[in-house]
Amino acid sequence: MGKISVKYRGQLRALTGKAEEALEAVNIESLLKIIRKNHGEKTEKAARAMLITLNGESILLLKSFKTALREGDTVSFFPLCGGG
Repeated sequence: MGKISVKYRGQLRALTGKAEEALEAVNIESLLKIIRKNHGEKTEKAARAMLITLNGESILLLKSFKTALREGDTVSFFPLCGGG
């Protein structure tokens, strides 16, 4: 487990008051728990509802919330956009 870069966009940027921070987590699930601990339940729920990417690739194409994290990785949270 090492430091990863976490990038917040949209609502998460407003909720955390940050665009980016460095955290340590073993996988996406543990990262979300750290976000909850540091920024509250509302922020964690908002994060879970966003598109989450690891180094530019959706975690849904990897192992979802069990996706492992390594030092130097970048996790980004993007708001979902609807259209129609």
